[in-house]
Amino acid sequence: MALEAIAARGGMETLRSALQRLYMTRASAYRDVLKSFIEGYQEGIQQIMDKNEASSKAHQEGNTDKNST
Repeated sequence: MALEAIAARGGMETLRSALQRLYMTRASAYRDVLKSFIEGYQEGIQQIMDKNEASSKAHQEGNTDKNST
């Protein structure tokens, strides 16, 4: 719906409530997208940390085997 039509039909109060709904909807969408991004980012960091930890353990076990022979 065009904002001009809302303002012409209902006045500034109607326009104000329409704008408020529009901005609250956008804010909600942005919040959801940001939350999803942060969760994905944290999962990616956790995967890298797990991979590095596994690699470090494998490297340490390899050194232990070499030292024992």
